[in-house]
Amino acid sequence: MSGEEDGNRDLSSAKPRPSRRERIAMAREIEENLRIVYQASLTEAIPDRFLQLLAELREKEGKR
Repeated sequence: MSGEEDGNRDLSSAKPRPSRRERIAMAREIEENLRIVYQASLTEAIPDRFLQLLAELREKEGKR
């Protein structure tokens, strides 16, 4: 019977938990990357198909 079969995992191969300083650094890096992606999305043009759908919705709203 292996260690995993009886519910005991071999912890010697488990990765050590990051230190508080490492977790803070990772959180800051994730936050910065999210800001970069968000800023990039703000400068993207609205696709023509979306603009067309919005125009159609406005037209239908005006006919009510």
